[in-house]
Amino acid sequence: MKKEIIMHPGIYRFKFPYVTGHLVPNDAGEVTVYDCDVEMRVGQEEDLREGKLVTIIITSYSPPGVQNRIEHIATKIRLTFFDDIFHELHWEKAIVSEERIRWIEQHLFSKGSNPGNTSHDQSLEVTMRWDAKKHAYCEPSWKTAQIIYN
Repeated sequence: MKKEIIMHPGIYRFKFPYVTGHLVPNDAGEVTVYDCDVEMRVGQEEDLREGKLVTIIITSYSPPGVQNRIEHIATKIRLTFFDDIFHELHWEKAIVSEERIRWIEQHLFSKGSNPGNTSHDQSLEVTMRWDAKKHAYCEPSWKTAQIIYN
């Protein structure tokens, strides 16, 4: 029996913290914690026309960016928000299939560490496999996508 998808449409914007593999404290004993901007577009007409229930745009503005952490960030976003937005219990079988989720990773250095220079800006659509046993994303792959400047 197929379960009906219940969702709370809207645009959700927030900052999300992450760390890199370089967890060495500075002279003050502090380890850098980075953050990225996240925009979750749930149930938006343009996405629904393309068969997507949600587009999630994860944006970093300065190196090191999020590319080496994307599956970890995506996992935490799904576990944190999908239970409430889609009434999806992460410990059960996923209600929202991967084909209905679009993940976009953006590096907009022109708006952060390299103001005005868009030559290093990039936007990538990321596909990942959801490991239902581990409740985590794995095996990310990337393809070029259109940059979305907010």
